[in-house]
Amino acid sequence: MPIKAKKLEQTLIGKLGFSPAPARSPDHKWYQLEIPGSPIIATKISHGEKEISAKLEGMIARQLRVKRAFLIELVSCTKSSEEYRDQVTANPYPPSEIGF
Repeated sequence: MPIKAKKLEQTLIGKLGFSPAPARSPDHKWYQLEIPGSPIIATKISHGEKEISAKLEGMIARQLRVKRAFLIELVSCTKSSEEYRDQVTANPYPPSEIGF
């Protein structure tokens, strides 16, 4: 089942502590998270999208530095914010930094 854009935003802000990213293009909603000792994690969500396609879920997961299956578990509440922080600090996916 596709992730709903609204549910993803709620997860990013409420569960994971992301905040709106400043100085980004206005054509999307941008969010970022700063974890000490790690590069800034940032992603974007389209304004008009209701459901996110599987391909886009994979792209967002990479931006969040986790695998798509992990992202789905975060949104469906089977993974916690602590598990997310542990994952991105100990074993990020992909291991190299993604630039924007």
